[in-house]
Amino acid sequence: MNARRYSPSRTRAVALGIIGSLAGTLAMDAVMVVEALILGEPLDVFVALIGSVVGGGSLVGVALHLLMGTLLGLLFGLAIYYIPILNVRSLRQGVWLGLLAGLITIPLGCVPFALIADVPVVEMVSFSFIPHLVWGAVLGVVAGYALRPSARPGETSAAH
Repeated sequence: MNARRYSPSRTRAVALGIIGSLAGTLAMDAVMVVEALILGEPLDVFVALIGSVVGGGSLVGVALHLLMGTLLGLLFGLAIYYIPILNVRSLRQGVWLGLLAGLITIPLGCVPFALIADVPVVEMVSFSFIPHLVWGAVLGVVAGYALRPSARPGETSAAH
C-alpha cells in the first residue's frame, strides 16, 4: 500500500466517538455509583441532581447524561477527523486524547453545572474528576483501538 497518511471516514470517526463516549458514560456512571456508596450517598445522587435542575427525576437525569455523552462523542469524532494533529493513529494516542477530553469536560461541564445546581464547585469537581477521566480513557481506548493501523480497512501494517 502507498505511504499516504490514513484518515478515517468522517462517518467512522463520528461513530467511534459516539460509541466510545456512550461506553465511557456508562463506565463513568458506574464509578459515580461506587463513589456514592463510599460516601454513603444515594446511588443516583448525580443523575437525580441533573433531573432536579431540569424539573425531572433520576430517569430524566440518566437520559440527559447519556444525551450529553452522545453529543460529546460526536464532537470528539469530528475533532479527530477535522483537526490533523488529533488524528488518532494508535491506542496510546487515543487514550491520551480521551484523557485530555475528560479533563476538558470538567471546567466546561462540571463547573457551569455546579453553578446552575447551586453545588459548591470544589465538591462537584472532586466528585467528578475520576469519573471524567474514566470516561475519557474509555473513549480513547475505543477510538485508539479501532483506528490503529491493523484495524484500518484496506491498510496493512507498517511492517510490509
